[in-house]
Amino acid sequence: MNSVLDFINEATEPTASWPEEQRTRADLDPYCRKVADTLSDAFLDEFLSALGRLQDCYTGEAFRRGFCLGAALMEELRGEGYVWGG
Repeated sequence: MNSVLDFINEATEPTASWPEEQRTRADLDPYCRKVADTLSDAFLDEFLSALGRLQDCYTGEAFRRGFCLGAALMEELRGEGYVWGG
């Protein structure tokens, strides 16, 4: 964990899968089985771990960008004299 943003990102990460994720995993399963049958389960595990680390890079960067954008938008609203509820 490198920063407060990393801490917030980890703290807000969902712990349960949702229907779209379950469908996508089911769609991916035949391909994973073919790779494992052709090469090995160990190869598939290593490959998916490497892909997961890459996805973590994308997810972390997207979270940081979204968080900073949200902060900038709030600052913009505050700077314009925006009154909540008004």
